[in-house]
Amino acid sequence: MRLSTAYRNVIKTEVRKVFGEDAQVFLFGSRVDDSKKGGDIDLFIATDDKDDLFQKKLLFLAKLKRALGEQKIDVVFNEDSERLVEQEIRKWAVLI
Repeated sequence: MRLSTAYRNVIKTEVRKVFGEDAQVFLFGSRVDDSKKGGDIDLFIATDDKDDLFQKKLLFLAKLKRALGEQKIDVVFNEDSERLVEQEIRKWAVLI
């Protein structure tokens, strides 16, 4: 996993603040592969609380930008376990 401990801690903390204590966050995409370079930070957030997800996503990204600086961060939420994209993410994602 190409994500520093400091970055992982910030991400976990902000996920819990914004999406609740039970929310889980996973890293997926190129940053999961230690042999690759670069790449944006792709996060999959699993939460049962679907209220105001768009507003919460904006707040979460703003908090990360303040804490981590300018980073390309993509966020995907669990919506439907039957979605192909969600199934593919879950195959390779790593819990942060």
